[in-house]
Amino acid sequence: MESIFLSDTDYEQLASQTEDLIAKIDDLPYPKVKDDVQELLQNFDMLHREALTRLFKEIIISFPALQTKMENDKAVHLLFSLYDLFQNDIQNDVLSREELLHGNGNDKYPRWIPVGNANELKENTAYKYAEEGEVVLICKTDGNIYAVKNCCGNTALPLDGAAIEKGYLICPWHGCAYNLSDGFMETNRMKQLIKYPVTIGDNGEIRLGLNM
Repeated sequence: MESIFLSDTDYEQLASQTEDLIAKIDDLPYPKVKDDVQELLQNFDMLHREALTRLFKEIIISFPALQTKMENDKAVHLLFSLYDLFQNDIQNDVLSREELLHGNGNDKYPRWIPVGNANELKENTAYKYAEEGEVVLICKTDGNIYAVKNCCGNTALPLDGAAIEKGYLICPWHGCAYNLSDGFMETNRMKQLIKYPVTIGDNGEIRLGLNM
């Protein structure tokens, strides 16, 4: 019997092909067909979102140590990221219970957080950083430091492993290029990365602005 398990590479290719097929819905020739397909996808989305949200909630309440393992598994991470489960209010709800008992310093107010030293980062390299439910890529190119949300445009596909070429961040899923200086996609100004403010101290210390 053929194995049902895919390699990480095969899974990434399947996810990318699915994303491409969904993008082609707008090109369908008949409005009624397009509307029906969109409704079908929305129904599938709600079925999966509801079940996965319940499952994720039970996992992080009963087995919190499993969250790290899930985040490190490419297929599981992608699936849960598609529904924003690693960044959504479910975790905040769980944290609020802990706050009642032990207190917690994760209040959502504007703050600057040290995330490394610019002098120690390699050129044309993206570094993943997570803080307060935000997953950020710290990118260095041409001596400049940029911070962007770890997702391709308005999708939930993560940009882990993205290459940087001549000031552009290259999506590992679609191959699209984003100008790090302004966040816009090179071939489509309607799509843009979410950027975070950064400051660089005299000694090279990078500070990331959250909740600004």
